[in-house]
Amino acid sequence: MKRVPLSELERIYEALKNYGNVWVRKKNAYETAETPEELLSTVSKVKKPAKFILLPEEEPLLAFVQDGKNVTFQETIREAKGVIFGIPPCEAKAISLLDLNFLQGEGEDVYYKKRRENILLFGLACLAPDSRCFCTTFGYGPFTESFTDIFGVVVDDMLLFEGITEKGKDLVKNLDVEDAKGEELKKLEAMKKEITERVKKLDIQGIQEKLARMMDSEIWDRISSSCLGCGACTYYCPTCYCFDIQDVERPNWGYRLRTWDSCMFTLYTLEGSGHNPRPELKYRWRNRLMHKFNYYPVLYQEFGCVGCGRCIEVCPVNIDIREILMEVKNEPIRA
Repeated sequence: MKRVPLSELERIYEALKNYGNVWVRKKNAYETAETPEELLSTVSKVKKPAKFILLPEEEPLLAFVQDGKNVTFQETIREAKGVIFGIPPCEAKAISLLDLNFLQGEGEDVYYKKRRENILLFGLACLAPDSRCFCTTFGYGPFTESFTDIFGVVVDDMLLFEGITEKGKDLVKNLDVEDAKGEELKKLEAMKKEITERVKKLDIQGIQEKLARMMDSEIWDRISSSCLGCGACTYYCPTCYCFDIQDVERPNWGYRLRTWDSCMFTLYTLEGSGHNPRPELKYRWRNRLMHKFNYYPVLYQEFGCVGCGRCIEVCPVNIDIREILMEVKNEPIRA
């Protein structure tokens, strides 16, 4: 593990700039850093997760132009290149889950892939988990480095960091920095234990199998009774990726647009025939919970939630996903 004084972050900043943009945590979102001093934000968790960089809210996929009887098409890929600096383990884990969906075999998404392969993740340990965090429920925690290219932690006035992937190791290798000292590493270990123990861990053992037997349960009426169907939970969730495709027509030209959508919206499942297989909010709530805690584990052997607590934070009626999971776990199955 390497070390660099916080007063000398300029050398890190200049090295990262060689990769393109350097996105850092600001008040509500990741934004481009203009100075080295912006690298170490005081914001522990931004409202808009890093998925806003990898999955734009609106994205033209191709353009078409008509000239008389001739129509020409041109594919457009919105690129993003650089380093997301300071990404916490929960968001890095979320990106690994998006990768499972967008980079698999025949279902590979070329638009997502182009951005993903040009973005390096420089993670930082989460030193201030809040009361809504429950990441340890899913087998990782505030100091998990596995999902990043480089992982670091601030210890006193030092940034300690190391390369995790080959891309990350190559970058670190080219930096003229010292090795971390023994007393710093010892303090780091103490920090890991103390901070990780702050995070609430839920017992959700068996939740996947339980949900599979609850398709017709009355619990969905209770869970959805206070929900407004606003979709805020899905928009700010770092792992949700529902989208819609629209063709926007103009005189003699147009474009195909991918836009964010939400499974919590009535129109999301409305078919051209007028039939809607999820006409009521309770069915949409069932689908949302099933997707994260049953369908995703079946497909990828991973839960589709990272325990960041954003859905709890943004919900206008204070729905708490942790309480719902416990309610599901304790709900009796009727024969």
